[in-house]
Amino acid sequence: MLYFLVGPSGVGKDSVLDMIKRHDFDNKQPIIVAHRYITRTLRQNDENHIELTRTDFKSRKESGLFLFHWKSHGYRYGIGKEVLLWLEAGHDVIINGSRKYIHEARGIYPDLKIIWLTVSEEILRERLIQRGRESKKEIEARIARTLTLNPSKLRSSVIIYNNQSIDKTAEEVIHSIENARVYEEEVSNKGVGICV
Repeated sequence: MLYFLVGPSGVGKDSVLDMIKRHDFDNKQPIIVAHRYITRTLRQNDENHIELTRTDFKSRKESGLFLFHWKSHGYRYGIGKEVLLWLEAGHDVIINGSRKYIHEARGIYPDLKIIWLTVSEEILRERLIQRGRESKKEIEARIARTLTLNPSKLRSSVIIYNNQSIDKTAEEVIHSIENARVYEEEVSNKGVGICV
């Protein structure tokens, strides 16, 4: 299954995805974290994305190499079509997605599952201040935008609160994906019958 991990900036998506990459799945099928192609310079403590120039991004987009692509905060983001090969090989794949792009992404891939990472307003404000990338006014505007979104109205979505340690939140995300995997296998097995 293909998962779109979304949530406001500062909620901890990058940290959760990093924990999933490091997780020991023992003999279970690992969850693949898809890398993003971004027209943003790679910075210290940034996600491990593939940096592209705007020209290179445009060229790849026009060549049909992206499954998903969107614009946000002056940058362009892409998810490569290699994700389809990983799904075809039987892997669950998780993407660091965009809340504004959910409906368009589902138009491209209708079975897309949403994992909505959220956090209390107080903790989000504290994390954004600690990060130090935005002014106080920009932080309050970001929080106000977050409060207008209602993830509970999205079908096939799971809401996870990251008010706890990042280890526990990552475990919760992994657990929800593994549970969905077991459920899908059970449904698939029940669907096999003999016609007389």
